[in-house]
Amino acid sequence: MRRLRATTITAMALGAVLILSGCGRGAAGEAGGQGSAGPAAEGKADGVVEVWTAGGHADNLKLLAKPWLKANPHATLKVTDVPWDQVITKVQTATAAGKGPDIIMTGSDQTATAIGMGAFERVPDGVYDTKDFYPAAVDSVTGQDGSYAMPWYVETRFLFYRKDIAAQLGLSAPKTWADIETMAAAFKARPGGTYGISLPRPVEQPAQVIVPFDSQAGGKLTDGKKWTIDTPELISALDFYAGFFARHEAPLETTDATFENGGTPMFISGPWMLDVFSQAIKTSTAPADFTMDAVGYTVFPTGPGGNNNQYIGGGNLGVFASAKNKASAWSLLSWMGKKTQQEEWFGLQKELPANIAAGEIPSIQDNPVTKVLMQQMKDTVAMPNYPAWSQIADLLGKYSEQVASGQITSAQAAKEIQAKADGIGLGW
Repeated sequence: MRRLRATTITAMALGAVLILSGCGRGAAGEAGGQGSAGPAAEGKADGVVEVWTAGGHADNLKLLAKPWLKANPHATLKVTDVPWDQVITKVQTATAAGKGPDIIMTGSDQTATAIGMGAFERVPDGVYDTKDFYPAAVDSVTGQDGSYAMPWYVETRFLFYRKDIAAQLGLSAPKTWADIETMAAAFKARPGGTYGISLPRPVEQPAQVIVPFDSQAGGKLTDGKKWTIDTPELISALDFYAGFFARHEAPLETTDATFENGGTPMFISGPWMLDVFSQAIKTSTAPADFTMDAVGYTVFPTGPGGNNNQYIGGGNLGVFASAKNKASAWSLLSWMGKKTQQEEWFGLQKELPANIAAGEIPSIQDNPVTKVLMQQMKDTVAMPNYPAWSQIADLLGKYSEQVASGQITSAQAAKEIQAKADGIGLGW
């Protein structure tokens, strides 16, 4: 998925969003199958390779690709960056017209939609080996009959908490759902406490926490043939999510309570928040008594299903079905997925490699933040990779709001979502 960045601490704290299940439907070993002709031979790529990136990746991609261009002197690269919120619209327009770039970048939560509309060519043999990449990332690029893109970078989320306040209350990093409920209650109940945790509210994509909660409870929202939503696991996930709002431990409305002022001393997000906090301290926009020593972070606590899966996000690269220069496009894409280039990409963009082996570099393993992130990466779950997922996610958002505000029970919500999901189908 795309990384959500915030311009203010309050915005991020209140809208804190999250990033397993197997290797993907139909994908095993090599990514390929019966796609287009494979990559151009080494050093033989030529012509213009046009790439649409998203969310500020164009400049560093140009830097990354310099060795590839040097090895393929008859090839040139044209890169255009597209705003995240315009990606699907532009892909849809290009697909309908049969005119577009050679390579398109989509967020991991957007790729199934692009596959479903026929935007991507199936990945041919020899481009990359799915076993080299995180299983949940591979799942995000998998269609009905094989892989249709390559994972480029990955990200996930973990739990942030006010370490200083927790220490005052005699609490340490939570390990289980019960622990996080205990901490949220204690944060709220302390003298001067406002809330205990910030979670994505119904208007802020709660599916990004509810899907991991469902997985942590031992559930899956689909069995590959139909939606499996009306389950004890999903009911448990909704109860866990909505309970914080029902107990007034999480804000349902916009509030001035933030992580830095202690009003919302716990939230789920990614390592980029440390840069946000550091910048707030440097510019004196954070309270004077807030320091980086107050920031605690840990892998997410384990749920009743025995795991602590968190949502995996990131970016994927696919070759446009109507691309004019497919052989050269596959050559570039394959090269970008190799360990060396994946390590280089982390150095340029500070985004985690999708290639598992590339994550072993010292700059990742020796950093306490990325070390925790890599630990969490071992336990991740992808959003359901079906074209209809966005509709199901909207239903989860709508009904989670009703559960959070006490209008209906989690059991009623699960039943109603299931009924609507059955009418929608998976979308293939």
